[in-house]
Amino acid sequence: MPFVCGFVCGSSRHKNLPMKNKEKVVAAMDFRRADPTYVNFVPKTCMDAIDLFHRHRTLGLTADLYPECFVHCARALPNAELDKFHRFIVQPAGDIGWGGEKPTQVDVELEKERLDLLQEATLRDLKKLAITEEEEEVGMEEKSSDDEKMADEYVKITTS
Repeated sequence: MPFVCGFVCGSSRHKNLPMKNKEKVVAAMDFRRADPTYVNFVPKTCMDAIDLFHRHRTLGLTADLYPECFVHCARALPNAELDKFHRFIVQPAGDIGWGGEKPTQVDVELEKERLDLLQEATLRDLKKLAITEEEEEVGMEEKSSDDEKMADEYVKITTS
């Protein structure tokens, strides 16, 4: 009868599982998500990210923290799922079926008004930055290079 060592042969079986089986065990053990207050998971799909966002909202997330929460929920999403999550953020009730392909007449008018306001603001800012030199009086004596007379020459900056 052969001798069998109890230390080597008695190791637990779950430590020697291949990676595929370990992932299945972890997925099956995700029983914590049954608790509606559990938020300590990393979403891998768009549905999980939306679920995590709603869990945070029910726990008292304020509207000013929504952008940070969106980033938190989407931190590990693949590109395709991230696109779906972005569409959910923009339109939670569903995708936009029509419209948005080209600018409407209202969009054109708003853009024209925006450009007009931008031009007015730019001109106003340029006027504030304009530097004007004080004009010399006609009857003034010619200035020499003496230090006391150099103090009279200066550049005046207008702020009006």
